[in-house]
Amino acid sequence: MKIEDQHLVIPLGSTLGMLGGGQIGGFFAEAALRFGYKVSVWDPSPNAPAKRFASVVFDAPFDHPDTLKKFADVSDCASLEWENIPVTLTDDLEKLIRVRPGSNSLGLAQDRTKEKHFLTENHIPVTKYAVIENPDELDVVQLELPWVVKTATLGYDGHGQWRISKSQDIASIAKSLKGDGPWVVEQVVPYKIELSVVVGYDGKTKLVTFPPTENIHENGILRISISPARISMEIEKRAQDLAQEIIRKIGDPGVFCVEMFLLENGRLLVNEIAPRPHNAGHHTIDSFTVSQYELQIRALVGLPLVNPQQITPSVLLNVLGEEYTNLTDSYTTSWILKNQNARIYSYGKADVRPNRKMGHILFSGPSQEDLILSAQETHKFLTKANV
Repeated sequence: MKIEDQHLVIPLGSTLGMLGGGQIGGFFAEAALRFGYKVSVWDPSPNAPAKRFASVVFDAPFDHPDTLKKFADVSDCASLEWENIPVTLTDDLEKLIRVRPGSNSLGLAQDRTKEKHFLTENHIPVTKYAVIENPDELDVVQLELPWVVKTATLGYDGHGQWRISKSQDIASIAKSLKGDGPWVVEQVVPYKIELSVVVGYDGKTKLVTFPPTENIHENGILRISISPARISMEIEKRAQDLAQEIIRKIGDPGVFCVEMFLLENGRLLVNEIAPRPHNAGHHTIDSFTVSQYELQIRALVGLPLVNPQQITPSVLLNVLGEEYTNLTDSYTTSWILKNQNARIYSYGKADVRPNRKMGHILFSGPSQEDLILSAQETHKFLTKANV
């Protein structure tokens, strides 16, 4: 589809391009196939999971110009599943086909300094922070400890982050900061709950949101997601309104995830924005009338966005690293699936690596308390073989 046609609905049977081939791209592709679309996937890894569902695949690096032209030739439009896709790629691709979300929101999410500036400029509440250009500047940061130091770019799942709890740690952490700056230094806030809100936007007037999901992290990696979050209706509405305000100000159509902290005093502070569906939203496939991936497709092709309605409470347990090896043992698989509320999702990743998201187990049913207990017991069962 030529760029001048970008306001039209892209018909069923067309090919939707996906930049990145991980589990989020895979779920997008599955949803697209159900609609009746075909999918092309560009990911430098030949074994990228989303390629299992694609009719056309590309293995070249993202900076390969000939592949960009070929990808655009076979794709009627494109979306993305990872915020570290090069902005130069989406810039060039936008000249040829529709890309949603586009370079504007992608560039914002790729650089924490730009993201923080955007949020503060628009009077969105965030944690106190400072930006440093070199490690020596850590000594003069005027924030109350503890801190989290983050790379401005290329950080994810706890990578590129260092915690400083006391002043004696500053010198050693400064030595750990390699490469070029800047870095963002954030004051750690004692939050009550970490929330994420997935938002769909058509780029014009229609904004839809899922209820906030409650997230529990382990060593900087998402471990458990609980939906609905254990918060009041008043806080739920404020979180949704705040997320919508941010996405409206960004202005790009697509699906986004806004991560935020709920403090003990009820205040909400925005942590970061992802220009894509989120791992914390996988549960929407089973527990809502429309999933985050269907919304991503609707926003991309120009179909109407609809308000998601929750069908059932759910608790999602991420399966990390060697836990997946344990999961594939027949006894373990059978033990998990004796629970009528459990459903296993494997991502199709070829290599098992420490702390890598290999799959998830979704527990859905009427009693949230029982679902949380099931997730906790399953977590213990999967990890006991690694102790």
